[in-house]
Order: sequence, then structure tokens, then C-alpha cells
Amino acid sequence: MIDDYNYSLLDKITDSFQNSSRDSLENVHIWACQHILEPQEKMFILLSKFGIPAKNIHISGKIYSTNFEVLDELEKLGFETLQPTFDFTRTFDEQHKENCHNFFESFIQMNKTDDRVIVLDDGAELLNIFNNSDKINSKNIIGIEQTSSGFRKLENEKLKFPIINVARSAIKLDKESPLIARLGCDRINDVIKKYNISEPKILVVGLGPMGNNVLLILKEEGYLVLGHDTIFDQKTDILDLILKNKINVLIGATGNSILSEEQILKLESTINNEIYFISMSSADREFPSSFLRKNGKLDKSIHGDSVWNKIVLINNGFPITFKGKRYESTPLEIEKTIALLYGSVLYATNANLTTSELIDVPQQITDIIQNNE
Repeated sequence: MIDDYNYSLLDKITDSFQNSSRDSLENVHIWACQHILEPQEKMFILLSKFGIPAKNIHISGKIYSTNFEVLDELEKLGFETLQPTFDFTRTFDEQHKENCHNFFESFIQMNKTDDRVIVLDDGAELLNIFNNSDKINSKNIIGIEQTSSGFRKLENEKLKFPIINVARSAIKLDKESPLIARLGCDRINDVIKKYNISEPKILVVGLGPMGNNVLLILKEEGYLVLGHDTIFDQKTDILDLILKNKINVLIGATGNSILSEEQILKLESTINNEIYFISMSSADREFPSSFLRKNGKLDKSIHGDSVWNKIVLINNGFPITFKGKRYESTPLEIEKTIALLYGSVLYATNANLTTSELIDVPQQITDIIQNNE
């Protein structure tokens, strides 16, 4: 049973910090932008048990990855929770930036000069706002970033405070990408069955760790699958590739927009059959999702499918790996990533870092994870 999972790896991380000073943990504040799911809830509960007051842990969710049962539980346990609403006619990124600015303003109003501040981010939008502000005392701040897209936002920035780079940890890259890809492919199969796509012709755009794993899994399952990445092929136009190969399932795994509104209009006017857009990245940025939701038949549930003429936007353009469930992948599969985050937060509570740059996850944490595989 999933509910009986004991998170033994997180307990080992806790044990490794038993000799850390806890004298000033009442002055530690965590400002977290996170997926609000059961494994993350376990992490926050353990942080409060370690000694960081629940009221000092401020958590802002992303609408597409929030389970509202978990959100309610966190609130009842005394954590400071926030789940902004969502306007389907606008992009997630546009609204998320505004939400992070509002979250940051709450920090400014509450922050005291002697507080130790840990910014735990997913996508680096909140970290960027902290980093670009002249209202912070950077000596008291440590950041933690967990996504590759967030890492790319930060890697060329002049940082004012250190940021623990969970995103590029070998453990996360090697272990998480295949399991998330497997989950995504299971749900891609569900889409194919739901819409009775008799002869799927699939194009995966973006062949990083995630896209390449999706490509390999779908090929192993016997599908006709093509892959494209501008790193390897800058000359081929994606629209031409779709039309030439009569693609009817388009999977985006780039972390960026792969089709413009102009290309969408041309595609819709050219194809004879439905084409299904599926995201395997983050937010709703792989496709012109707000355009399709605004102009098509909108399913107002976050995880519904919206339709504009012959284009079907699966999961409203959000990653297929998030469907609003309490668990998306199993706790066993995701615990290593949670352990990286949890251990990084515990480390940050007492760390005395003198450089303002991206730093690796402490060896103390990665050794525990690797020794328990």
C-alpha cells in the first residue's frame, strides 16, 4: 500500500543531521514554490519535526501540480500555504511570475533581519525575484533549485547568494528522468486508447534526458516514433516535419515553445485528421496553450482536454505527468529526489557559505542516497 510507505531514506537523511545545532531553528524561514503532493507533504512534516516551526514554512503551489487534499492537510497542520487561482486565457508562466512577486512581497512584510531564509524553488522564478531585488539581506539567504529549466535561468546570472543545484545532481538526472518518462508514456498510452488513435504517428520534440527516454520507451512499445531536437538539426522546420510524416501525436519535451500561433493556424488549415498535443516538460509552454484554450472548446477542469477544430490540447497543455492526484509517481520512485531537497534544506539551516554561486548538493547527502540503492 502506498499509504504505508515509510520513507526510510528520508529518515536516514534526518539521522545524518542529528548533531546539527537546532538552537536557532525558530529563526529559519522556508519560502517554497513546490508541487503540493504527498511526498512533498512528508518532507515538510519532517522539517517541522526537525525543529523549523510549521508557521515558518511558507508554501506556494503550482495549479497544475497541486493535490487539494494535501493542500488542505498542510494548512490544518499549521503550514503557511497558498494556491493562486488560474486564468485559462493567459499563460501559466505569466501568472506564475505575478504569483511569485506577490509571494515575495509577503516575505518582505514578514522578514526580520536575523532570519535565516531558505528559498526552495521549482523553476527558479521565485529565486530570480529574490536575486534581482535590492530589498533583501543576501547574507542570510540560501537558495535551492530542483529543475533543469530553473538551472538554465540561473546559470548565467550574477547571483547574490548561494544556490544548491539539485537540478544537475547526477542522482536526479540519472534516476528521475527515466521514471518520469515511464509515467508519461503510460499516460500517453491512455490518451491513445481514450481517443481510439488507430495508427499513432508520434513526434517527440526535444531529446534531452526526458525526451530521449520517452522516445526510447515508445519505440520499445512498437509505436512509429520520430525524434527532433534543434541541437542536432537546426535546418528542419517542425511544421514541415509534422505534415510530411502525417504526425498525429506531438510530444513536447523542450521546456520552451515549439510552435507559434502562426504555425498553429497553418497546421490546422492543412491537416485532415485530429492531432494531439502532449507536454512532457513544465507549465504550459510547449504549445500556444492559452491561444488554444481561449479560442477552442475549453475544458475548465485543469486536467481536462481542450479542443480547437482538429487540434486536441491534452491536459490543457500542462505536463501529462500531473493529473491532480495525491501521488503521481510512487513514493519509492520519487523519494530520491525528495531526499535531495530535504537534505539540502537541512544543510542550509546551518551552512556557512561564503560564495554566491551555484553549488553541488553536499556529498553527505548524495552518499546516503547512493549507499541505499
